[in-house]
Amino acid sequence: MARVARLLSTTTFRLSLLYTAVFASSVGALFVFVFINTSVFAERQTEAAIEAEVQGFRETYQREGVSGLISAINRRIDPNFRTDGIYLLTGPNLQPMAGNLTSWPRNTTADDLWVSFSIVDMQTADSAAADVRALQFLIPGGFRLMVGRDIREARDFRTQLLRSLNIGLAITVALGVLGGFLFSRSIMGRVERITQTCQRIVRGDLSQRISRTGQTDELSRLSESINEMLDQIESLMVGLREVSDNVAHDLRTPLNRLRVRLEVAAGKTTSPEERNELEEAIAEADSLLSTFSSLLRISRAEASLRKTFGVLDLGAIAEDVVDLYAPLAEDKGVRFESNIDLSAAGWGDPSLVAQVLANVLDNAVKYTPEGGTVALALTRQGDQATLEVSDTGPGIPPEYRDKVFERLFRLDHSRSTPGSGLGLSLVNAVVKSHGLKLELADNAPGLRVIIEFPPPPSHPPPFDRSVKIKDTTAS
Repeated sequence: MARVARLLSTTTFRLSLLYTAVFASSVGALFVFVFINTSVFAERQTEAAIEAEVQGFRETYQREGVSGLISAINRRIDPNFRTDGIYLLTGPNLQPMAGNLTSWPRNTTADDLWVSFSIVDMQTADSAAADVRALQFLIPGGFRLMVGRDIREARDFRTQLLRSLNIGLAITVALGVLGGFLFSRSIMGRVERITQTCQRIVRGDLSQRISRTGQTDELSRLSESINEMLDQIESLMVGLREVSDNVAHDLRTPLNRLRVRLEVAAGKTTSPEERNELEEAIAEADSLLSTFSSLLRISRAEASLRKTFGVLDLGAIAEDVVDLYAPLAEDKGVRFESNIDLSAAGWGDPSLVAQVLANVLDNAVKYTPEGGTVALALTRQGDQATLEVSDTGPGIPPEYRDKVFERLFRLDHSRSTPGSGLGLSLVNAVVKSHGLKLELADNAPGLRVIIEFPPPPSHPPPFDRSVKIKDTTAS
């Protein structure tokens, strides 16, 4: 049902419905035009025949008088002459004198030359229910002549014509809807394959390509263009990554040698001033090495080598990181609270996810003042896990919550603390490559970092999913 509902909501199906509605309206208008013109033409043909016959009776009356009319009517009602003619000649008191009607129709007046009536009750009726359409001929002396035609066949023809037109219109609409459904289903299937491929690429798997169908239509050409673009992007990404890795590697090696020499020099000097200067230089070298390491980890996260992805035991990862940062918080005089659902699971690279949690906790502990609180909560609702880290530090103003993910960006109040401004950039890179949802919120005071993990994409290998909550508190 969900697939059908998604299909019915597609643009192609809506356009098909719109086209069907326009086409059905056109066909309906054409049917109405045909029906009205056919009915009017048949009615005019009948009236023209009646008028011609009345004219003939009028000429007969002028030549032969009433007796001539009686003879003419008797010839008309002869079954061998005509079967659908209606004739009645009455005297001054409407007594029948000749014809195939037993009485004059009721509710007719001499002013109404054209009359329609029902043969069953001999009363006037509207055109939709009348059996006879007739024309009166008033004869001096109180005589009346009525000449008509049985229009029941014409009425049945109109009814059958209207029914046929309605059936034709219904078939047109049904075929339009069915065609739109089949057309949308075909287009939607191909668009869905392109969308799924693009989603896998967005999650970091640049090796994905849109499958070829062997057709040469617009979607096939679009798929080929996307594949060619992806080939170029992958080639550029691989080249850029190789250059970055080489540059970082080439710079880290001399930096390491420089750091070692500074340590050797600091060990040999006897001057306290020179030792302090050398130790500061060593700290700067460590900072540069840390920056290069962070850049390499970000590159790795952005490249998102999905071969290393698997089912994540988020509970175990959270416990390991908590074991690392709880003592640091305690040393700083910060209260540390954790609430971990050990059954929570996710999908991704365990080392990168652990690095994300470490970076978030490191920032929380770093910027929370003494006496404050840092809390970690890992919860699970259904198959979806949510990780939340909150602190009582200065927080991040709303206008900077997007900029803090940019590389080397630091808030004013954080410039006095150690760091490279790459921690949250790494978090953002991992979140994007893993398809996670990240939110920064106000903790009043402080900051709340909320990360939602989607369920694993396939059946995860079994592990202990019993719900166990571990509470640790450090102050």
